[in-house]
Amino acid sequence: MPNAHFLKSDICSFPFEKEDFTYIFKADDKKESLIFCKNKEESFFLQLIDKDDSYLLKSEKITRPTNIKIVQDAIRCFVEKNGLKIISSNIFSKKNHLKKRSPFLKDILYFKDFEVAREVEIEIGFGSGRHILHQAKKQPHKTFIGIEIHKPSIEQLLKQCELQGITNIMVIDYDARILLQILKSNTVSKIYLHFPVPWDKKPHRRVVSRAFMDECIRVLKPNGRLEIRTDSENYFRYSLEILLSLKKGEFKINKNSSLEISSKYEDRWRKMEKNIYDLHFINQELSKPLQDRKMVEFDKRVDLELVKRKFSNKTIRGDDYFVHFEKIYKNDEENLIVIKLSFGDYKMSEHKYMILRDNTISFLPKEILPIRQNLLALETIKEYMHESK
Repeated sequence: MPNAHFLKSDICSFPFEKEDFTYIFKADDKKESLIFCKNKEESFFLQLIDKDDSYLLKSEKITRPTNIKIVQDAIRCFVEKNGLKIISSNIFSKKNHLKKRSPFLKDILYFKDFEVAREVEIEIGFGSGRHILHQAKKQPHKTFIGIEIHKPSIEQLLKQCELQGITNIMVIDYDARILLQILKSNTVSKIYLHFPVPWDKKPHRRVVSRAFMDECIRVLKPNGRLEIRTDSENYFRYSLEILLSLKKGEFKINKNSSLEISSKYEDRWRKMEKNIYDLHFINQELSKPLQDRKMVEFDKRVDLELVKRKFSNKTIRGDDYFVHFEKIYKNDEENLIVIKLSFGDYKMSEHKYMILRDNTISFLPKEILPIRQNLLALETIKEYMHESK
């Protein structure tokens, strides 16, 4: 993770600029601060930690851009602008990070109104990218959507798309379970889920669930296919049990079959003589269109002093959604506060910062999807912000 450790020194008054970056404000909580930073492509926080006689400036996890070079440059510019004396740093790494935002990298809201012009296939958790690159080169007439949350894997795939001239792949850094909920019905011909993390000790974190299967059925075309491939017999049996609970569908099972292309992990497991299980589901339903849901609007003035006084680390629970208010950062001079929170579905929550400034409320990262649990959570947040007590 990009960071710079430096001796304490005076820092420029906010806002200030350096090269392509604007450092807009700083909000504080005890020995930790958030610095709101933006350039032409991204808005994000840097995290400043007070270590008594020094500071550590690093990438903030929730808002971190997919392109790590942006964060490296933001930290470097901050250090140079303030003339700080570095103790240690990794921001001057010579690794070949992406120099600019790739046209193949898409934001989550891009898919809300995504129009399918040709056949679409999805790979969830593409890892090294071997499989999706192979399929995209083999079938240039199709569009492939690659979903991954491991940022180095994303950078690797984006670089390969550019180096190999592959133009029929779109990449997204997001939770696949949430993405499926906004894609239009009956639009996808195949979904690949190859070697998902087994989560044997935390099964609630598994991608496959009954809710996940319901969304797969909705987005898959009739005769569309979900392909699950795993080296975990527990995950295989767990997934099979969920599929058998469906009212309708065709299933195919294979053991130790070979694909045209394999991941480096599969190569390793085969050398270890581990079994590989394939479980395919063929959809037989034509689903109803996805209904539009209106986003919650925060249209009232907020009493910041009241929010500061009543704030506490608390969780508000609904039947199938929650809101957790975790931490508050303050900037009294600018009359603003930043609240760290999570909300939505218990199994696939959103993690955000809520910025309250000039009687307005905004979120970072700004994308919030209008799925049912999110909308219920946002209504709860809205009520909390405007409570009289």
